Amino acid sequence: MNFNWKDHQNDILRCFFGPEDWKLAERSSEYERTFIKFLWKMQQRLQKLKRKPIECSKEGVRFNDLGIPIGSFERRHTTRVEVVLNDEESFELRKVPQYAVREFIYALCCYIQYENKVKLNKLRQLRKSQTELPITAKRTDIVTSLSDNQVVIIAGDTGCGKSTQVPQYLLEAGYDRIACTQPRRIAATTLARRVAFETLDEYGSKIAYQIRFEKTRTLKTHLIFLTEGLLLRQMQVDHDLAQYDVIILDEVHERNLSGDFLIGLLRDLLQRRPDLRLILMSATINLDLFAAYFKEAPVIEVAGRLFPIELQYLPVKESDVDPKKKKSQFNATAYLNVLEWIDAKYPPTDKGDVLIFLNGISEMTSLAEALKVYAESTGRWIILLLHSTLSAEEQDKVFDAAPTAVRKCIISTNIAETSVTIDQIRFVIDSGKVNLVTYDQKTGIHSLREYWTSKASADQRKGRAGRTGPGVCFRLYSRDQFLKMDDFTVSEINRVSLESLAMQIVNMDINVSPLEFPFIEKPSTSALEEAVESLWRQGVLEPDSFTTLTPLGKIIASLPVEIPIAKILIYACLFDQVEVALTVAAGLSVSSPFTNRSYREPDQLERRKSLMSDIGDAFALVNVFRDFVHEQADRGDLRRWARERGIDVQRLYEISQLRRQFTELLESSELIEKQDITNSRERRMNAGDRKRLYEMRRDARFQVKKRRILSAGIHFDSIMDAEKGNSSMDAVQSVEFYLKNREGGIKNILISHRLSDVTSTVLKVIIAIGLYPQYAILDQYNCYKIGNELFAHTRTKPFALLHPNGCLAMLPEVLSCETDDKGVSQYHQLITYSAFMETTKPYLCNTIRMPALILVLLAKSVTCSELDLTICCDDFITFKFVRPRQFSSVVDDASALRRRIMTALCRRLDGDFKAGKDLSLDIVSFLRRRNDFIMTRKACPDADVKLGFHLPNGEILNENEENIVAPVDMFDDLGVREKIVEELAASKITTIKTKHEYFCEDCHELLFFDMTTEILRHKRSHS
Repeated sequence: MNFNWKDHQNDILRCFFGPEDWKLAERSSEYERTFIKFLWKMQQRLQKLKRKPIECSKEGVRFNDLGIPIGSFERRHTTRVEVVLNDEESFELRKVPQYAVREFIYALCCYIQYENKVKLNKLRQLRKSQTELPITAKRTDIVTSLSDNQVVIIAGDTGCGKSTQVPQYLLEAGYDRIACTQPRRIAATTLARRVAFETLDEYGSKIAYQIRFEKTRTLKTHLIFLTEGLLLRQMQVDHDLAQYDVIILDEVHERNLSGDFLIGLLRDLLQRRPDLRLILMSATINLDLFAAYFKEAPVIEVAGRLFPIELQYLPVKESDVDPKKKKSQFNATAYLNVLEWIDAKYPPTDKGDVLIFLNGISEMTSLAEALKVYAESTGRWIILLLHSTLSAEEQDKVFDAAPTAVRKCIISTNIAETSVTIDQIRFVIDSGKVNLVTYDQKTGIHSLREYWTSKASADQRKGRAGRTGPGVCFRLYSRDQFLKMDDFTVSEINRVSLESLAMQIVNMDINVSPLEFPFIEKPSTSALEEAVESLWRQGVLEPDSFTTLTPLGKIIASLPVEIPIAKILIYACLFDQVEVALTVAAGLSVSSPFTNRSYREPDQLERRKSLMSDIGDAFALVNVFRDFVHEQADRGDLRRWARERGIDVQRLYEISQLRRQFTELLESSELIEKQDITNSRERRMNAGDRKRLYEMRRDARFQVKKRRILSAGIHFDSIMDAEKGNSSMDAVQSVEFYLKNREGGIKNILISHRLSDVTSTVLKVIIAIGLYPQYAILDQYNCYKIGNELFAHTRTKPFALLHPNGCLAMLPEVLSCETDDKGVSQYHQLITYSAFMETTKPYLCNTIRMPALILVLLAKSVTCSELDLTICCDDFITFKFVRPRQFSSVVDDASALRRRIMTALCRRLDGDFKAGKDLSLDIVSFLRRRNDFIMTRKACPDADVKLGFHLPNGEILNENEENIVAPVDMFDDLGVREKIVEELAASKITTIKTKHEYFCEDCHELLFFDMTTEILRHKRSHS
């Protein structure tokens, strides 16, 4: 085969591959790359066989009367594929020798035939495995029951095939608008890919998924896998879900908040839509509970397809625990013993991986470190982690195959119980533990505690060992302990805060109070009442109706975040600090971008010092995101930058995507003006860019989902570092970031995220208002040195601790406040926090420090006493002033500012974009004034306090009064306001230079150049 491929590569490929619909595939697509590999191998093979070139006579091949080629037998005549070139294509190939075109077409036909043969063999095996699934025997029953009933309950044991096969049965039965919900994003994506593969729609859009920030859905989609939260968001827009004919709720046994809420809403919807069908599926469903809720719904029970599982109880004895170790330290001995037992009993050539169920990330990391030492000494194991905080690419690693004579050991939370199925699992080690979050409605504290799992969950874990062959399940607890376990896990609705749920119930506009909503399992009345009262106190609900949201409440409910974070966004619009507040709100909505290793590795801690902030964690997040954007603008090595600082880039991309989503929601709520793209070039590029981005995402998904072979010796802590170069998803995310931010957007981020003292103070006020009443006062006996525990007192819980990984705990000296012997100071501070989590100790998380007098502006209860010159906030924090004039000034200024804030907020909610102008400057001026006072706390504040701002004369301030003008001398002290204006103007002056972007059609890549002449030079390189 005398065919010099390199001489004609670009010309030929451009003819057969490109963006046109009639071409085989896109340039640089997975299909093209695979074909080129095939072509090279085929050339090498034919050269060894010394095959003669394909005949190039003008007459072509001659045939006899029967259509058989005349002459000697040639393999190319047996192919059932023919490629015919039209005139346009022939013209494009005019510079290519005809023999080369024929050789290429011959190779292409062989590849298509080869690919079809491989697909056919896979299809035969696939159809055989499908018919062997237990769910197949119930196919007719499922379809018939659904046609006769609105609701069908499927109780299918582990491995029966319900999650993948039931949606296919419905498609084949004629249903073409199907939604299947999953509790987790990873389950939605993996199931969509699997069903697409089984329905031969791998490269199409008939089967799609939709998760946060990513969707493959098109107008041609018939079946979509999505998270429960997204279906709830769709119901807010379309109460009747008219876009669906069938809704499948999978894994309903998990009983999370979104799932229970959906079940109640869908039962009500079924009455309004007799044509709608609902399927409830689970392996460990509480049949009595669901059958009673959906009366007359048929129940179809399906046995699982499990291979024999040997069950061994190996309770950890107290004598096995090292008494010298602290209680908090994890004991890995039992797990090491099991791995040693496996190595001793089974030869390395026997396939079979290990899945370990643990309760928390801390325990998982500790065990992984211990097992890694053993794995490196034996060379027989690869240690991997699986939990929801990992990036999608890191999670996908558990599906890759281990090399020969090496096993995978996957340490997972309960995410692997039902949401994902990992092939080749032969051994399961069950700790029997699970971490559950509980909420104390009296103190407002979330506690993350360790509990014994339920019998249903334990059986699910055991079943993972028998999916692909005989297995062994090691339970590290006794049989008696198993019998003592609850039958089912306590539902989330009975152990978490119900504020957001109550707000969403009202926002659904179904004229039902949260107290009367038909839950499948109703939570305690006191918990619902507490949630409703809290919403009323925060101004989310109208005071005279539990079924009506205030204008503020409607906007909060439209944002897919917790109430405090939504308030941060709203008040940021009022105080004109939207850009930086978007980052703070997005950062508080996702997992921390700092990895667990970053707090242990000295080199990473050292490199991260420049990103830390002595104001608090939210400000450190601003620094991290600013540097991330700067790296993007400079086209630096982003992975290396992140790795050296212990930062998860995926979290920063999520923050970027959330920022965009928040911006669109704020624009639609008319809190900020819509960004108008006036540049004709940008308008022209947008449509094409979106198409290119979609194509890149599609190619990246097909590339990532291919099962790879892991490298021996590469474990959980280095597996992403071992990736050669950037992954395809890195390129997609980078391009998406630039397309959505463009040059102007990047400049805005870089400028706004360099905070001056003025903007920092305004941001403190915004965060404090949003997080209120989550604030604390530092203990007077704290020793502000690194390594010491720092205590703080909240209104409901004294002696909480600042989390040791927080910025303030790492820079404790900034919390020290110099006072005289009476405790008088001008610089008293309070702490505000986004989360109060009790684990081994009560910790305040995501803390920032703020001027103490901010509390006078936002407290719901303020009592001013002229007699002793005190201002008491929330019957908890008291400010005692030394000078009467300062006391009077603070009272007058604070009362005026509170009314101006309320008035400006109401006007802003009505669409007045100018509302709140200069308000932030006046607040900064108020906080900069020097006031001498003593700050104390009340040890036992009253549970019920008088709401409102109580003036010294006993009257309650009318904060809704309009046309409030600040006192003339309010901010004249030492020209404070003028200085603030000057500082603010200076902070906006910068010389940030970004590069010119250019999308190259030939390279299929977004490129960046310093000068426009470089773009022209690059274009000419392809001509």
